[in-house]
Amino acid sequence: MKNLIIIFVLCLGLSGQAQKKDRHEQIKALRVPFLTEELNLTPAEAEKFWPIYNTYDCKMVDLRSRERALFEEKFFESGSKKNLTEKEANKLMAEYNDIQRSKYEIESQLMTDLTQKLPASKMVFLPEAEHKFGRKLWEEYKKRKGKD
Repeated sequence: MKNLIIIFVLCLGLSGQAQKKDRHEQIKALRVPFLTEELNLTPAEAEKFWPIYNTYDCKMVDLRSRERALFEEKFFESGSKKNLTEKEANKLMAEYNDIQRSKYEIESQLMTDLTQKLPASKMVFLPEAEHKFGRKLWEEYKKRKGKD
C-alpha cells in the first residue's frame, strides 16, 4: 500500500511537470506567428530570428524557474512569510540580484545577436511586441477564468 501511494505521488509530480512543459510549448506555438507578424519578418529573416530567439527563451525560462524557486523559498506552502534570519535573507537577496543581472545580460545579448543578423529597424520593436504578446495571453487567461 505504501509503495502504491509513493508511485501515485510520483505520477502526480511528473504529470504536473508534463503539463507545465505542454503549456510552455503551447505558448511558444502562439508566440511564433504573433512575433513574426508583429515584427513583419520575411521568411528569410524568420529563419535567422527564431534560432537566436529560442536560445534566449530557453535561458529565460531557466532564470524564471530559479526566480520562482527563490520566491517559494521565502514562503511556506500556505503562502505565509517565513521567519528568515538576516543571513538567510541576505543570501536570498544576493541570489535575486544575480538572477536580475543575468536577465539583463541575456536580454542585452539577445538584442546584440539579433541586430548583427537582422535589421535593427525591426528588432527595436521586439520588446514592445513581446509585451503585447504577454498582454494578449493575460487577457485570454482572464477570459477563460471568467468562464469557469
